[in-house]
Amino acid sequence: MEKVEWEDVQRLVLSGYPKLPFSAYLFWHFEPDKVDAAKRWLGSLAKRLTCAVARGDRQAINLALSAPGLKHINVSDNMLNSFSPEFLEGMAPKPTATGPSRRSNILGDLGDSSPEFWEWGGWNGSRDIDGMLLLYASDRSSLMALIDTEIKAMAGAAEPALRQNGERIVLEGRIYEDHKEHFGFKDGISQPMIEGSPRASKKRKKSSGDPDENKELTADEKRIHLVKPGEFILGYRNERRIRISSISGTKDSKGAEARDIRRNGTYLVFRQLEQDVRAFNDFVANTAGRVYGRTDEPAREEIAARLVGRTREGHPLVPVDRGPDASPRNDFLYHFEDRFGTACPIGAHIRRANPRDTIGPDADTALRLSKMHRIIRRGRPYGERLDSGMGNSASRKASRGISFIALNADIAGQFEMIQHSWLNNTHFGGLHAGTDPFGHFSCTGDVVTIQDRPINHYIDRPRPFVRVRGGAYFFLPGIEAVRALARPELV
Repeated sequence: MEKVEWEDVQRLVLSGYPKLPFSAYLFWHFEPDKVDAAKRWLGSLAKRLTCAVARGDRQAINLALSAPGLKHINVSDNMLNSFSPEFLEGMAPKPTATGPSRRSNILGDLGDSSPEFWEWGGWNGSRDIDGMLLLYASDRSSLMALIDTEIKAMAGAAEPALRQNGERIVLEGRIYEDHKEHFGFKDGISQPMIEGSPRASKKRKKSSGDPDENKELTADEKRIHLVKPGEFILGYRNERRIRISSISGTKDSKGAEARDIRRNGTYLVFRQLEQDVRAFNDFVANTAGRVYGRTDEPAREEIAARLVGRTREGHPLVPVDRGPDASPRNDFLYHFEDRFGTACPIGAHIRRANPRDTIGPDADTALRLSKMHRIIRRGRPYGERLDSGMGNSASRKASRGISFIALNADIAGQFEMIQHSWLNNTHFGGLHAGTDPFGHFSCTGDVVTIQDRPINHYIDRPRPFVRVRGGAYFFLPGIEAVRALARPELV
């Protein structure tokens, strides 16, 4: 087992900061022609970044850089070219003469979710983003103070990139006390575990503390979810036993061997996904009436769970003998427990996002293959919850959604593959039609398939309940790499 240099890894890789429920995503761009100031700022920021072994309960700071941001601080072409083509090209390349770019087609960023309509990161305004600060705090007043402190610290080197009517815009995130997103489901339950991480390596007692670290793992959870570090952290062996090696022969301006700034870093995918809660609730009620002939709460809850594959409290629909007060189960597989999707529909969101042991020539091989396509999710809801009584007009019109964050070492083989081949695939798992019920992508004749006996239900799917409002590919560097980027000599 490889030993990961956790003291050099930013803590976001290991934790979603559940004790810091208030967060902000501050997008910024470097000031033109102020490379020296930019490097000095990065040098000072490196001292404040929260590393994986830190135990801060009051605030946390993480840094991510885009490809244009690396270019601005004069990272050499040789080093830049070592990064993945997806990262260098970006999430939203400009359209070609014949239509949307290949990447937009792969991601399904078409129609209402086209980069043409994004609020940032798309083809029009607020496209030039050099980096992002991910800020976390225990309460909102502390978060606001942290935002102000970091904006003052970057003055003269960088400035916030998102503005409206002259006012800066900071996208905030929030973990609600019930840990549910705007559609009403508990989120972040199923996550891969990095081999050699504190959670995977030690037995811990269950407590009310950080669920990312304190929950004791079962043998089945380790077998299903334990993944090689190279799937998420560059410089280590992945599930294919391949390591992205250092670039030999690269020298800095003084002739010394240059550090591979990719080591201990990872790629960060950020997507601002707006959710139409009212449209989702209407669809659930209408579908309940069609399938069960009634629209009472039990019927609506059953339909909602079938779309996700879990109940709103996070319990999977895969059959299992557990008490009603037990914590949500995650050590389950599909092949032997629910192969035909009569409990958890084949096209349900969780089954598409992580097929576990179903996509492959046999169950064991499929489980091994699935580990090559896992992502770590660190997203949070943004915006206020929809007024449950529907009496607040401002609440109904307000924007709300998910700030989706994925960490992976291979954007094409992990995030993009999941999006294109599983979520957007109309023939996923042997289906004849339909895409992810919670996805932003839809196509002509889109349906939701709910397996049943004696016949399946095919429900016409309206326009998506989710719309992409912005996005970008970033690199979350190791802390030593940030220090290297801050040095006057070229990298």
